[in-house]
Amino acid sequence: MKGMPRLGTKGECLWAFGSALAFTAACARDSPAPPTTGVVTDSAGVRVVDLGDAPFEAVERRAAAGEPDLIIRSSEEDVSSVLADLWDVEVLAQGRIAAVNGRGNEILVFDSSGRRVAAWGGTGSGPGEFRQLEWLAHLPPDTLAAGDGGLRRVTFLDAAGRYVRSFRTADAVNPGSNPIPPRPIGLLADGSTVGAVFSQPDPVEGTARPAVEIAMIPPAGGSVLPIGTWPGDELAVFEQDGLLQVAQPPFGRRLHIAPAPDGIWIGDDDRWEVRKYSARGDIRMVVRSSDSPAAVTEELLEAWIGERYRHAVQGPALEELKQDQREIARHTTIPSFGKIVGTTDGGVAVGEFGLDTASSRRWIAVNPSGTVTTVELPAGFDVMRWGTDWVVGVMRDALDREEIHLYRIPTGTDPEESHARGSLSTGW
Repeated sequence: MKGMPRLGTKGECLWAFGSALAFTAACARDSPAPPTTGVVTDSAGVRVVDLGDAPFEAVERRAAAGEPDLIIRSSEEDVSSVLADLWDVEVLAQGRIAAVNGRGNEILVFDSSGRRVAAWGGTGSGPGEFRQLEWLAHLPPDTLAAGDGGLRRVTFLDAAGRYVRSFRTADAVNPGSNPIPPRPIGLLADGSTVGAVFSQPDPVEGTARPAVEIAMIPPAGGSVLPIGTWPGDELAVFEQDGLLQVAQPPFGRRLHIAPAPDGIWIGDDDRWEVRKYSARGDIRMVVRSSDSPAAVTEELLEAWIGERYRHAVQGPALEELKQDQREIARHTTIPSFGKIVGTTDGGVAVGEFGLDTASSRRWIAVNPSGTVTTVELPAGFDVMRWGTDWVVGVMRDALDREEIHLYRIPTGTDPEESHARGSLSTGW
């Protein structure tokens, strides 16, 4: 589950349920609060931000700087520094960057200038090793947590990458009836582990959204605290050559989950609404809009298919895949949004749904007080972390090679304003 905050499949494979959920490190520097738009109400401890039917018409509009402050590319001279299958990117102290290099189950660490200074982990099941490394979480001052979906384990490393301890979700007491240990998908600032149990679709033709149970495990372990159950990523089950096939349908609905320092944001993109839950499972904040999603046309469907298979090898097999997608297309509207990311101040950023990686993407950033900002980010930029005045994530170059980019978000509307390199100060 790269980039996302979303949960679900990777490529066409149903069972690879991991992805790099956006889990933020906090930025100690504060920036001036922009004006509020929409209607903010509080009731029984729940803050509701209603953006009306025009969520991107915020009073304050900002854009990422024209050029990134930092670019980290693969090294052509050092094969151990090749970035491949980046599942997550985390910001550490002193402006260092840590990235999950999924192909080797390792953590690559770069200094503030982008030079690789360490590689931790590797494939295995021993201390400090990973079977399916998926996400990172920085716990100041110098602890790095790493989530392993394959081993259902969270591993803690010190500033030098040395193994400190680990925690298995299977060791927590599950008071419910589900015997499956939760898959760790994130960590809060107090050390609480966010877990998820994914159901499998019934082996019958049609579309389905297998349920996902979200739970919280306290820092010291103990009993699993159920948060709730949501419909998961939409899947299409169809028969082909006498066998049942499973695929993600065009414009299929998804469950998006994004940890923040003090809670977990959850949103089903079937409607424009995201909710924040505390470590105790209480609803703390709701951000919603009555915006109507765009209709799916034949042209839009073909654009979706073209974008999905833009790097595939041309030939009869590819045409069969495209035809399969046309036949399982069911939705008349696009998803209400594209991705959510928990921000360093405990707020949320919601990205608009889009197909075209050549176009810039608008985001709505809402802080805990309900202040709203519209932010425009570069085309093709997959956000992993969102700070008070910066974002970091993954881009692809012209040869489809992954790179890590860090952008400043100036306080003014001029994307070139305040474009100067500076060190990132992190901490919850």
